[in-house]
Amino acid sequence: MSRDRLSRRVFLKTAGAVAALGAVPSVGRAQAKEVKLGYILPVTGPLAFEAQLSLNGLQLAVDEINAAGGVKALGGAKLTLSPGDTQQKVELGNSEAARLIDQGVTVLIGPFSSLVAFSVRQVTEKNKTPFMLLAAVADNLTEGGLKYVFRVQPNGKAMATVTMMNIAEMAKAANLPLKRVAMMHEDGNFGTTMGNHVEAFGGQLGYSVVQKIPYSIKSPDFTAELSKVKASKPDLLVISGYYGDSKIIAETAAKLRIGVNALVGLANAAYSNPKFIADNRELTDQLFDGNYWHNPQSARAKAVFAAYEKRFNSTLTSHGVQAYTVIYVVKDALERAGSADRDKVRDALAKTNLTDHILPQDAIKFDDTGENVNASPALLQVQGGKPVVVGPARFAEAKPVFPVPKWHG
Repeated sequence: MSRDRLSRRVFLKTAGAVAALGAVPSVGRAQAKEVKLGYILPVTGPLAFEAQLSLNGLQLAVDEINAAGGVKALGGAKLTLSPGDTQQKVELGNSEAARLIDQGVTVLIGPFSSLVAFSVRQVTEKNKTPFMLLAAVADNLTEGGLKYVFRVQPNGKAMATVTMMNIAEMAKAANLPLKRVAMMHEDGNFGTTMGNHVEAFGGQLGYSVVQKIPYSIKSPDFTAELSKVKASKPDLLVISGYYGDSKIIAETAAKLRIGVNALVGLANAAYSNPKFIADNRELTDQLFDGNYWHNPQSARAKAVFAAYEKRFNSTLTSHGVQAYTVIYVVKDALERAGSADRDKVRDALAKTNLTDHILPQDAIKFDDTGENVNASPALLQVQGGKPVVVGPARFAEAKPVFPVPKWHG
């Protein structure tokens, strides 16, 4: 048996046992009061690290809600998490989604990967089960007239266009107008979507994409690709990728003295990740990332960060923030629906107007396609060993350092 399969079996057995314990009726009660929420995440495989960060956010929110009395409109019903592992595989995503739906989950959450999400949404739609997208940003996930798909975080278009607008404004303020952009992106649905948006938006902001290079996240070396980037003499290198590949790209860019004004992650899984920064202090200093984030001005967000630190002995990340928020969006819908019925919860989700949250935006509201109409990324930069918000001004903690001298060698 492979290591991935063994670890997946252990994970499902352990997580299932925990969920089952939470569902055992109390002595003398006719029935357990619970609402099952299912998640599908790549808890084993190439994205296991990122998936665990999301899972931590889900668990923190569920435990907070249960400790505060559960879902009041349902007599204090407790939330339980039912686990599913996709291993970043479409067929597993479909089968795990179907299994959890058969087991009676009210809502399905996940699956991190846009590629897997695109297929799973057909399963949830067919079974009339609300599907809360988590971390998956590809625009087409909410297309096609689907009624049961909802996304709290910005989609690919919002992520790319708002980030590039923030970068362009920053460059203009530094008297270094953005003219030439190089783009590297992983070759799946997520990265391709981001690359296409960066290229298409150039006409509005007045820059041209001089290199657009797709790559496999399994590639062990990016010297050839980055040599092409360097030869094209861009003002900026934008990278949409996951943790491992983005790390290698930054390391190689530094060795090659890539010659740009900044390295900018776009929905990047590494460049604003506290672990990545802590493990690579010199490399990560003054990296940018346009990503979903929390509101650093929010007292509640600070309390959530402290609780996460105490619980997991690590810093809450952007993926954890989104997972945490998704649970509270679902809880709000359950309270207003007064029921765990999937259709009633779906209708309540569609009418969401949630102002009590920790995101850098106004109220969470969904349009007819299930997109959060106020969703917006923050522009982050690593300063002093931590990611800080440098844009938009409404949420900024610090001024950006731009251009970044070290990338010129």
